[in-house]
Parts: sequence; C-alpha cells; structure tokens
Amino acid sequence: MNRTLWIAASGMEVQELRTNTIANNIANVSTTAYKRGVAEFQDMLYQRMAAPGSSTAAASDIPSGLQIGTGVATGSGTKYFGQGELQSSSSDLDVAIQGSGFFQVQMPDGQLTYTRAGSFFRNSSGMVVTAEGYEVVGFPTISTNASSITIASDGTVSETVNGQTSEKGRIQLARFANPEGLAFIGRNLYGESEASGAPQLGNPATSDFGTLQQHYLEGSNVEVVKEMVDLIAAQRAYELNSKCIKSASEMLQMVANMK
Repeated sequence: MNRTLWIAASGMEVQELRTNTIANNIANVSTTAYKRGVAEFQDMLYQRMAAPGSSTAAASDIPSGLQIGTGVATGSGTKYFGQGELQSSSSDLDVAIQGSGFFQVQMPDGQLTYTRAGSFFRNSSGMVVTAEGYEVVGFPTISTNASSITIASDGTVSETVNGQTSEKGRIQLARFANPEGLAFIGRNLYGESEASGAPQLGNPATSDFGTLQQHYLEGSNVEVVKEMVDLIAAQRAYELNSKCIKSASEMLQMVANMK
C-alpha cells in the first residue's frame, strides 16, 4: 500500500504542474508572440522483482519478468514555437516575423536577448526600441523627422523625409538550431543557452530566417479549445490519482483494524 501512495502522489504532482502550465498558456492567450508551454513527463525507475529472461528453479527462462513502476516524474517543460496568427496593426514599427527568426534586443547591462514580439517604437534619437526602451539590435536608425517608414518583407527599411524616400539599411535577425533550448526570461524575451546553441545572424528572406510583415503583429499560438480539453484531462487524471490514494488508505485502515 505504501508503494501505491507514493506512485499516486507522484501522479498528482505532475498533473498539478500540467495544470499550472495550461493556466499560464490560457493567461497569455492574448500576449503578443507568446509561445505555448508544454509539460512532458516520463515514468520513473522500476523495481525489478524478476528480470526478463532470468532462469527459474526449473531451468527455464522467464519470458517477461516482473518489473513494478514507481511513479511518474517531470521530463521537461518547454515551448512550442509554431507560428502564431498575424494580427493587423496601424503602426509603421509593428513588424511580424513569418518563419523561424528572432529580433535581437540589448538589455541595459549589455546582454543580448531575443524576441518574436515586433511591437517597436522610435526614441528621441531615432533609435528603434521596445516598449521598455531596450535597443533593437540590427534595426537601422530612423531619422527623427521621418514622416513615414516602410519595411519590406526582406527587411529593407526605407523612410520618407520632406517628401523624399531613401533606404536606411536592412534588419538583421537571429535564429537558433534548437529554439526550444532557449532560456525563458519573461517579457517576451529569450536568452541564449548551451542547449539552444549560438545565434546565427542573417537578413530576412535568406537562409530560412523568415520574412517580415509590416503593420502586423504575431499573436499567441495558444489554442484555447485544446487547452480546455487538456485541462479537463489533467483534472480527471488528478482525480483518479487521488482515488488511488483513498483506496490505499482504506486498505491500510482495514489492515490496522485486523485482530
């Protein structure tokens, strides 16, 4: 019975984690460029009472053996980087990435971070920054008196000043061999890690860096219906594990009352 209690308890713990992940996804259903969190689990070590293929006293081999599981554990908690739906915007500096690229953002301490949220602004010196005022690295500086800004799908940035249009350069993006290995910082930012590998830099529309869509923002890739179904499944699994604990407790009570 003690084994049942611990196995069921491990099941309740992982379902609680799964529920937390689902709740975070639903909470961020309207967050720009949010990527759906995924919790994955794996079975724990087995107690081998009789190894498969071991010999018996009758000099025959056991075909399947006897191996008893000890529960479930969290395997990983990662992000699904599938494309989010594009949502139209009126700002010239709202840009969505269609593909696998990331914008580069420099933090106040000099650290480079990465984001898919392309809601940018122009500061007093013409530098393109995030809503928090962090510099967007690889984005050409815009003239402070520019009346309009045009961003092509290949990242070419043009501005119009006093009726004259001129090119300012191309936006540079970053991509990773393993984006699921990025460190999750929050505020739509990711950090490089050993698992993600070093960033590869390039321009949009080249080498699978994706293309840009001006006047659009990438929406969250969370599907509310799927999250609700997963939430119901997690709740039922939690309930079943709690019933296992209740049954084991009742059996122990019966043993305790035996005379």
